[in-house]
Amino acid sequence: MSAVSRLLSSTLSLCLLAACEPVSPQGAAPELAAQDFRADGDDSHSQGTQLHGTSIGSFFYDPATVLFENVRRPALLRVFRGELAAKMPLAVSGTTASLSPCFLRSDAGATRTCGFTVKGQGVCTPDTVVTLDSGECAGSTGSCTGRPVVRVCAGEKPCEHARQGYLGSSEGIVKPDPSCALECPSVRFTCPKSGIFTVLAGPYLPGQPWSASPKASGGRFPVEHKELRGKQLIGTQLRSLSTAHYGSTIEVVDAINANQVTIPESPGIWDASGSTFLYRVQVTPPSGGATVDLCRTGVDPTVGWAWAVPLEGIFHSNGARQESTTAFTLGCDPGVLAKCYRWGYKPWLDGASPGAVTKAHWACTRMARADYCGNGTPFTQDGTPIQPWDALTPNIITAPQAGGSSDMKFEAGWDTSGPACLSHWRWKHLQAGCVELQPPIEDSAGNVINDCRDPHNVSGAYKCSPICDNAQEAAQRYKSVVFNNSQSNEQLAPPQP
Repeated sequence: MSAVSRLLSSTLSLCLLAACEPVSPQGAAPELAAQDFRADGDDSHSQGTQLHGTSIGSFFYDPATVLFENVRRPALLRVFRGELAAKMPLAVSGTTASLSPCFLRSDAGATRTCGFTVKGQGVCTPDTVVTLDSGECAGSTGSCTGRPVVRVCAGEKPCEHARQGYLGSSEGIVKPDPSCALECPSVRFTCPKSGIFTVLAGPYLPGQPWSASPKASGGRFPVEHKELRGKQLIGTQLRSLSTAHYGSTIEVVDAINANQVTIPESPGIWDASGSTFLYRVQVTPPSGGATVDLCRTGVDPTVGWAWAVPLEGIFHSNGARQESTTAFTLGCDPGVLAKCYRWGYKPWLDGASPGAVTKAHWACTRMARADYCGNGTPFTQDGTPIQPWDALTPNIITAPQAGGSSDMKFEAGWDTSGPACLSHWRWKHLQAGCVELQPPIEDSAGNVINDCRDPHNVSGAYKCSPICDNAQEAAQRYKSVVFNNSQSNEQLAPPQP
């Protein structure tokens, strides 16, 4: 089913699971598109009380290590859109005879075994063709000078001509044309498996003046880092912000594009955009105890573990979100951080800076947990269905159709601090203690006596509450960004077979 805009059917209900009692607590912005839900999905395998879905939710960008060609190396992590990326510093590994000085005049050309220097390192896509060019005619603007020679080696090790790791070399082309007596060196080679190449250069004859500033087509040169993404991050080890887990080994053991992950909930694919990667992460305690999954249970509880999605910023146990340049969050499938992302509120849709979608995702996490007091305490139960939508332009989730068969009614308008206004409790026996968010209270004549919209209520016996009857009022009067319908439940219906 395509991810084109479609009205969210009023028969669709997104189930939010919670414990039976309240629990203490980069570039241009991509274009928004409405999330496409199936009316037969109910999201009934997630949990509404959990924020992260794990006890270890936040991690440092640095320090981290990656496993590259079976060698553990330091790396700097970052969140790029919906995936992790690791910047692994490159370094020249070892030496070779060609890096030693030349003592004989006869030591000339690209095949010699002396007189070279390391010009730099580059990256490319394995098995693709790369051309390393140092200009056109020697001495012309932006081109080489003198008569340089260039050699390209696989990986981070310098190499000898036609020996292990050698990819190609060039001495340039001498021409009879006085306007271009020498064509600068150009090396064409196939990118090695490592995706890294090292460039050596020097004069054709030892002692001659020369210069060359090669540029790569089909790759990048010079660079100081190689970026690892997707399955290249398998083996990456993370460090938790929690001091309780400093000694634990926290390792990525698998990675997959979210468009390959099917789920039993609507719309059937974790995220069809192709821009999200999910990670299976395991934790081994410092004492050498049993290794366990970071995410224990996902949308399919029969699997026994769940995927985690990366998010910029830190989410605290009270539900507050904090921008950070040093740490990021992993949201596990059971938690609402992952749930709200999967519903379409992907913070990276804002582009380089946090904006409307980031706020909608944050507000969604409050809504999904029925966090009425805005302090991280959920007031919902397992299997509770709701209908969410938003005020974004265009909508990510569009409003339920009026006059549908659902008996759900407008519950609340939400912002990043919790409900901006409230119409009814999701569960009548799970009423929040924050008096300023009480639902409408009626006197014996049926008159609402705690409505802030009525100036006569403000100084009455009951403190007035921000009450709203519909999404339009919640958006205009209280600046809400997401909304939901729900039943005002008396008791939970028995689980469906």
